[in-house]
Amino acid sequence: MAKKNFVKYVERYRILARIVNYTDEVHIDKLKEVVPDELQNALVMYEITNQTPKNWDDYIKLLISTYKVLHPDKTQGAIFGPDGNVEKSGGERKDPDAMEIDEVKKKKREEFMILSNIYKQRLQK
Repeated sequence: MAKKNFVKYVERYRILARIVNYTDEVHIDKLKEVVPDELQNALVMYEITNQTPKNWDDYIKLLISTYKVLHPDKTQGAIFGPDGNVEKSGGERKDPDAMEIDEVKKKKREEFMILSNIYKQRLQK
């Protein structure tokens, strides 16, 4: 899976690795086994200067950020997949379950005004 989609593999590794109680060194060694050659070559200066992160989560962040620079075409994606459940309307991608913020604000403002008027009327009585 790491060869097919490295970023996805590393993200899944990050999630699963939090469950096990391994040392940072073990996690980093396991990750190094699946790092593509071009990514290893890009990170060689970290190795030479002994600046490779010792914390496995920091190492993952370095791997992902470097991979994204090397392969911007492979790392672009959408939250719901390429088309997923997201519909296009007016050239805009929309989530059918998303709330319209302006509508919510408008409703809240109207509710506030109604409550404010009721409060003022009670004060006048």
